[in-house]
Amino acid sequence: MLIINKASERQTAGHGNFSIKIIIPGANADHSDLGFYNLGRFDDAHLKPGAFIAMHPHKNDEILTLMRSGTMLHKDSTGKEVAVTPQNIMMMNAGSGIYHEESIPTEKYKEDVRLLQIFIRPEIENNPPQVQFANAGELVLNHWRLVAGLKSSHAPLEIKSNILVYDLDLENAKISLPEPYFKNTVYFVYVFEGEINFSKTVLGKGDSIILDGEALDLQASTKSTAVCFMIDKNARFTKNGMYSGMKRN
Repeated sequence: MLIINKASERQTAGHGNFSIKIIIPGANADHSDLGFYNLGRFDDAHLKPGAFIAMHPHKNDEILTLMRSGTMLHKDSTGKEVAVTPQNIMMMNAGSGIYHEESIPTEKYKEDVRLLQIFIRPEIENNPPQVQFANAGELVLNHWRLVAGLKSSHAPLEIKSNILVYDLDLENAKISLPEPYFKNTVYFVYVFEGEINFSKTVLGKGDSIILDGEALDLQASTKSTAVCFMIDKNARFTKNGMYSGMKRN
């Protein structure tokens, strides 16, 4: 199975110094869920200096903040106040409930922020909330980087669900998808920047593809960035997350 979601299908939100493109991974899949297995949804966000997202709640969401550029100041109800960067990435395991705010104070930071905020469905509800930070290191061109996953994967950040998240900078090379970790693996790949060729299928910025049983390589002639979600089709998960639990009407 190969399903393509085009950039033009993304929803838009935000105002002023903050704008997002909302990716609904299950929109074109053949089931009744807007999410795709335990991948609920994710936002491709652009924040300018001066942006401020006020304190707000999450519950039963696993929230990965994957920074691509800039610095963002994070505060939350666990008492954390940390600068998040492309190297210092963050996971909020919201569990029974957590509040957070994000900002780019102009007196501290001058660079625009580009990031993905990814809402994953946890295996069980109402875990104790926690916030994790990890140095994911630099991306090595043409090599997948594992940034987050279930505990047994030894990823820098732990997701309480059967999913692995990788990113990749690709240029003048061809590369295979990461080796399957699960017995019944399906891939969801998002093109964050540039243009990536999957066999005879070319995806541009903001496009995504579902690969189930397809062993396609990725190829790019100009520098491009992809994010790969490796998903366990047999995973248990809750659809009651505040943001990740999207359902069709």
